[in-house]
Amino acid sequence: MNGTRWLLERFDNRAGAQRLARVRAAVVTAWCAALAVLACAAGTSASEHHPKLRYTEIKEAIFGDDHMSEGFLAPLDDGRIMLIFRLDPGIGGNHVGANGYIARSIYDPGKDCWGPVETIYNSHQFDDRNLHGGVTREGRIVLFFRSLDVRTGKTKARYFMVSDDNGRTWSEPQRSKAWSDPAATGIAGVWSTGGMFYDPDVAKYAMLGCRRYITFSRDGTEWEEVRRMTDNTDFKLTEAAGAWCGNRRIIALIRDDNRRHGHPLLQIESGDDGRTWSEPAPTNMPPDRHWGCAPQLIYDANRDLLIALTSDRYSKPHERNSLYVYTARPDAVMDRPENWTLRYELPRPWALPGFDKDRPLNQNLYGYPTIAPINENEYLVVFTERAVMHGTEQADLYYFRLIWEEE
Repeated sequence: MNGTRWLLERFDNRAGAQRLARVRAAVVTAWCAALAVLACAAGTSASEHHPKLRYTEIKEAIFGDDHMSEGFLAPLDDGRIMLIFRLDPGIGGNHVGANGYIARSIYDPGKDCWGPVETIYNSHQFDDRNLHGGVTREGRIVLFFRSLDVRTGKTKARYFMVSDDNGRTWSEPQRSKAWSDPAATGIAGVWSTGGMFYDPDVAKYAMLGCRRYITFSRDGTEWEEVRRMTDNTDFKLTEAAGAWCGNRRIIALIRDDNRRHGHPLLQIESGDDGRTWSEPAPTNMPPDRHWGCAPQLIYDANRDLLIALTSDRYSKPHERNSLYVYTARPDAVMDRPENWTLRYELPRPWALPGFDKDRPLNQNLYGYPTIAPINENEYLVVFTERAVMHGTEQADLYYFRLIWEEE
């Protein structure tokens, strides 16, 4: 049984109901008018067999003066989902800052509301950032992050923390001899934008990151096994997301950090549980070869479908930045990285008609989506919006749900 299937079997809104109600009608109207399901991408022969997928209204998850961004979703035993994210407090909060720390808020799918923001960890010295991870089959939450020294702009170390009680208490930051210390290991870069995933063929959890590496663990408490996926220097590899997708296969999506048109997400593949990998090759995400930001990837084992998310920046005007939802059968994209099916292009919320909040449209879309299953037929997606305000970057969190509708 893989990690995705197991998660599927487990199953005070801070923004405020009054504030949501003010813009709901305008937002719903704009989204319905602006968005349509795209039947298939060119050359995707299996797309007509995909089940119908719809999205719900995009809503505020956490909106306020603090800088709140990226992170990952951890499904809990009681059916709720914990969002773990970076928070830099106050109007002075910024994309990078010594006050950045790890926070959480819990989403209740039944009530469609978010709980209060609470602190998980704060070094009170470094920027605790680039938060990603997942949940083991036993319910252990594993959180990866790095401590950035904002004075030097260098990574002090990369860590992981674990919780065995649904996030109520956490271990101290833990180190891996294989990858924690950039100087000692020679491994540069930040951890993944994607989530931890389970490979049942080898009974190990895996996490991609640091541009070209994959690390493994039996139970999430030790991460000493690390492999280099590629030596390729033709592309500027950065953030990565991966998923096991059956028959010893792992697919990874990687950002090419040449930030201009013609540099979409890259794909690499393994057919032997991450021992050997293909060379990076461009995908069709985002469409028209626009530059692709942080990728996200998850495998729905019940439907034998991969779900990929990304956003664009730089190669479009700010008001035209979008979030993208793709799907693919693993068989359809192995060795064919330009064969993904585009399901939705979702325009950024702050560019929609009817948006009436104090947020200027003066910066590109942050994006960085994260996804987790709510139940067998539904997923929760959270992403980040941003603008420059008061001389610093302001960031807020938004969410929507993806729902399978079987035909």
